[in-house]
Amino acid sequence: MKLINNILIAIDGSDSSLNAANYAIKLAKQIDAQLEIIYIIKFARGNIDAGIFPTDVEEYEKERAKHLIKKIKENHTDIIIHDFEIVGKPSKEINKVIKELDIDLLIIGHHIYKSIKKILNRSVEKNLLKHLKIPLLIIPKNDISKNH
Repeated sequence: MKLINNILIAIDGSDSSLNAANYAIKLAKQIDAQLEIIYIIKFARGNIDAGIFPTDVEEYEKERAKHLIKKIKENHTDIIIHDFEIVGKPSKEINKVIKELDIDLLIIGHHIYKSIKKILNRSVEKNLLKHLKIPLLIIPKNDISKNH
């Protein structure tokens, strides 16, 4: 019985999340796992006084998500990737997808920090760790997948 059958990669468009996606894809290929990509679009506040409406911000983020996921799929045509763009609170939506899709491993990208304390003080990671029932792999901003 395989330990990891389904991997979820949560991306936000940052360099570190794209590095994490590349790492997750390489890992999924090596262990013959299913790969899911989720791009959580946070509820937008906008600035109506400045003419920036929440729906415009969300639409921009949705288009950005589609573009990034399309780029990832084009660069990795040899693996099947399912993707989702969801509007909501990142930690809540990630945990919901984990349960619905029976995910075994969550991979996210993150910037390099000098201490684990700074990582755990970030709200998304903190909320994820509170309710997460599966292993979490955090990939730093520098692209470690190039070395493998």
